[in-house]
Amino acid sequence: MPDSYDYIIVGAGSSGCVLAERLSADPRNRVLLLEAGGIDSHPLIHMPKGLGKLVLDPKHAWHFPIDQPRIPGDPPSETWVRGRGLGGSSSINGMIYVRGQPEDYEEWVTRGATGWDWPTMKRAFRAIEDHELGDDGVRGEGGPVHVSSGHYRYPLSEALIAAGEQMGLERREDLNREDQEGVGYYSHNIKRGRRQSAAVAFLKPAMKRPNLRVVTGVLVDRVTFDGQRRATGVEGRFEGKPRSYHARAEVILSAGALISPKILQLSGIGSADRLRGLGIDPLVDSPEVGERMLDHLGFSMPYRLKGDPGINREFHGLGLARNVLRYYLRHDGPLATGPFEVGAFVRTEPGVDRPDAQLYMGAFTFARGDDDNFPVPLADVEREPGLTMYGQLLRLTSEGSVRIRSADPDAPLVIEPNWMTTPEDQHAAVAMIRYMRRWMDQPAIAQHVERELFPGRAVEDDAALLNAFRRFSMCGTHAVATCRMGTDNAAVTDPDLRVNGVSGLRVVDCSVMPATVSGNTNAPAMALGWRAAERILATAKTTAAAA
Repeated sequence: MPDSYDYIIVGAGSSGCVLAERLSADPRNRVLLLEAGGIDSHPLIHMPKGLGKLVLDPKHAWHFPIDQPRIPGDPPSETWVRGRGLGGSSSINGMIYVRGQPEDYEEWVTRGATGWDWPTMKRAFRAIEDHELGDDGVRGEGGPVHVSSGHYRYPLSEALIAAGEQMGLERREDLNREDQEGVGYYSHNIKRGRRQSAAVAFLKPAMKRPNLRVVTGVLVDRVTFDGQRRATGVEGRFEGKPRSYHARAEVILSAGALISPKILQLSGIGSADRLRGLGIDPLVDSPEVGERMLDHLGFSMPYRLKGDPGINREFHGLGLARNVLRYYLRHDGPLATGPFEVGAFVRTEPGVDRPDAQLYMGAFTFARGDDDNFPVPLADVEREPGLTMYGQLLRLTSEGSVRIRSADPDAPLVIEPNWMTTPEDQHAAVAMIRYMRRWMDQPAIAQHVERELFPGRAVEDDAALLNAFRRFSMCGTHAVATCRMGTDNAAVTDPDLRVNGVSGLRVVDCSVMPATVSGNTNAPAMALGWRAAERILATAKTTAAAA
């Protein structure tokens, strides 16, 4: 195929893979999908527990250092991870399948995202799902994405759920209900022990089509435009050499909430004053490109067990050897599921109108640092028996930003999360820790617990808890809104995800979400790609009819 296409999609992540499949379903469309990473052939991608190794490997993950310290005077210590390769983050994430709450999408509408309400998004979710519990009017069945329902269970996971019931929560067979509050086993996009990434579910079947071309190893630097501000293609590098690709209809950025705004800024779309200061001629003065960033923030609390051995032993010595053999023979067991088995969506205080925190629980613990006793994420699993409860705040109000540092596309981004800058977020952080402690005090689980390892019960007053949260909380890897859609003049994209100020250019990924969703973003990103494809194809049909 020549280097001229109807649609060029930049980024083969959760949204990009869906777009590639949907747009290429019409054989009249020539579609090019460009991905900076490689193919998803590594066996650990497809083994669910392989994610622990993948996220540390620069071949499979982008590592974005954060310069901004958590507390003034502290050294920067945070690195954000995103997937690199076919499937994007869906090839290295925890595979937890969560839609979010209906109220999330209604909030999108109030922020100007017309046409993205819950009934519309519910149809998109149902279209992509093949849920093993079947179609009940809420779940979908027969779609590309297989959704499994918590197959790996053990006595302590049941004790954790029972403790949630003692907290007043309803046990749910499926946590993806329109009333999300409850406790139960997480659903995962896993099928017969294998990860169902966006690449597996959408892209691989579509790659058999002659009108879809997928090129890996391409670093896209900028979008090109003609004299009328119409996107004409992209420029970048392939195997270290300059390369350009031409688009007859549209360029679609699906590079994620960090890289999509980067490409826009390098293309001259952003704050005009800031771009001029970096030596970039501004094409469109759009100051909110890379701004208004929202994310989730989590806090991990490990516990030492007594009596019950938990599952740490399953990842060492004979236990690990047995489970590797079990996985390859039967495709089940602890290696065939995500990192946490039990989940809950909770209201941390009585006055909260809907769940404001998501809990992740499992009978394992990571190794901890020598100085502060804090568990090191994705470090080796401890040998002593332990349990981890990880809580994530779902509706933070502190806004961050992602900006280019210079006109050099290889220069590191300047990412400023601005965590915990509002009183509301600070209050929510303390409330969540106290809620997690009440959970662990319930009789069903307390009988199995010897002590809280971090932050430890000696850390009790609000100021000390907030300080621990500030220093040791972890980014949720669910950033949104850096290219937010809306109908106001400051919005980066309109509700059809077209970049304001130019034509022939859209952004389709989590960056356009004007507010966070209440849960993991992989499923919403795929549903967003599905709905965006409908709108793109509708535009094409209207344009063709008018021609």
